Amino acid sequence: MGGTAAGLLWVGEEGSGRELVESAAKEFALEARFCRPAEVLEVIRAARVDVIGLELPAEPRAGLALLRELHERLPRVTILAASADPSVSLIRAALDGGATDMLSLPLGRAEIAKAFVKFRQTEVRNAAGRGVGGSVLSVYGARGGLGTTTLAVNLATRLMSVAGTDTAIVDLDLQRGDVAAFLNLTPSQSIAAIVGARGEVDDLFLHGTLTRHPSGLFVLPAPPEMEEADSIADADIEVIFRLLRAQFRWTVVDTPRTIHGPAATALEQSDRTLVLTDLSVPSVRAAKRMLELLDRLGVPKEHLELVITEAVAGPLEVKEVVRALGHAPLAVIPRDAEGASKAMNSGAPIAGGGIIGAIDEIASKLTGIRVAQRSKGGGALFRRIFAAKEAPAS
Repeated sequence: MGGTAAGLLWVGEEGSGRELVESAAKEFALEARFCRPAEVLEVIRAARVDVIGLELPAEPRAGLALLRELHERLPRVTILAASADPSVSLIRAALDGGATDMLSLPLGRAEIAKAFVKFRQTEVRNAAGRGVGGSVLSVYGARGGLGTTTLAVNLATRLMSVAGTDTAIVDLDLQRGDVAAFLNLTPSQSIAAIVGARGEVDDLFLHGTLTRHPSGLFVLPAPPEMEEADSIADADIEVIFRLLRAQFRWTVVDTPRTIHGPAATALEQSDRTLVLTDLSVPSVRAAKRMLELLDRLGVPKEHLELVITEAVAGPLEVKEVVRALGHAPLAVIPRDAEGASKAMNSGAPIAGGGIIGAIDEIASKLTGIRVAQRSKGGGALFRRIFAAKEAPAS
């Protein structure tokens, strides 16, 4: 898990077992959170969750329904059900509903420790065998000039800083990729190397295609030649994502505005997709069409996040955009006109800039880690992220 604590969410009414769970979680490097059953769906949207403990009530029907829903929404998450009812029928129903293990209430220290040991062992096997572990976040801009690439690059760097773990960014704008240029990098390899590999593409091979930025961010660039974009297939994206999940806690994907082939596969397989729009009518219409496409692709609504930028003045208000798209925004990027003339030409390395406000808010909500407040002035990089003037399409 790249050196950051796994997330434990314990769901139940407040009781005497909380202190025991918290103590045991600390021993196994689990970052424990607690919530009531009515709050769990909201919590899992914003916080990292690797294992869930769910206390079933005396009348277990509602608890079992919640267990099944959690398993459907988070199929890779370990779910520990706990109940005071020792009956075989309840144990069978819980396991059929998606529980990995069944614990007795009131909780015993030895029993919960054994469950956490089993989780840690399974976690290691999964990461090594299937490449499952990290999260993939895609960033999509409803139209050009919104700063999609800038958001993707800065968010990747902020996630790396906040979570304290290795983070990667993938440039899937295969024909116009700007990530390397934005970071002042001249990569020797690109995503095209994976397609042309003669042998097996494994984690060692993937690592050889990545370029490391001085900030520590790992970059998988777009091909240097535009025609190479056609050689990249959907299956290549599946392999890349599997390997990236095994190596990185967070992978951010910068996507093109035209969605087909590899980009569609990336969006289908992303754990979260951030759809960026401004307050203009054309942009909101484009965002709505994108959300409808993702729905047809079978992407769950809870995997989608709306980000609104006020950079470009428009006739709509934030509340009107929310009503039109049916999504509350993960963050609203404030308008900041300073440095507009240098927005896309400076190519300043991200390591020297100060990223504040909205990007910190996004990083905090995605990781569940509180980000320290920064001064309102910020750094030059943040001021040029969402400037008033429209930048070239990213």
